[in-house]
Amino acid sequence: MLDICLLGTGGMMPLPYRWLTSMMARCDGSNLLIDCGEGTQVALKEKGWSPKPIDIICFTHYHADHISGLPGLLLTMGNAERTEPLIMIGPRGLERVVGALRTIAPELLFQ
Repeated sequence: MLDICLLGTGGMMPLPYRWLTSMMARCDGSNLLIDCGEGTQVALKEKGWSPKPIDIICFTHYHADHISGLPGLLLTMGNAERTEPLIMIGPRGLERVVGALRTIAPELLFQ
């Protein structure tokens, strides 16, 4: 069964009860997060879903409303003792963008 949840569909800033862009797809034990705007963790918690089993994060582009929730999500995954590698997919420049955001989350137990 395929579960899809639009976690955030807001514009350039989060609004009460409307978070920035992100979508979670779950199918046969695999979990894909598309984009990770601010408020993604709050939306996941409201849905009752955990960020720990996310296997892949796919970024459509690097505007802040699509990626600003990543540092906090990575820290939450680390605090949940995640050790499995996390796959990230995105347009050219992904390594540079994620590297810059990792300044906030420099030490994680997973790749």
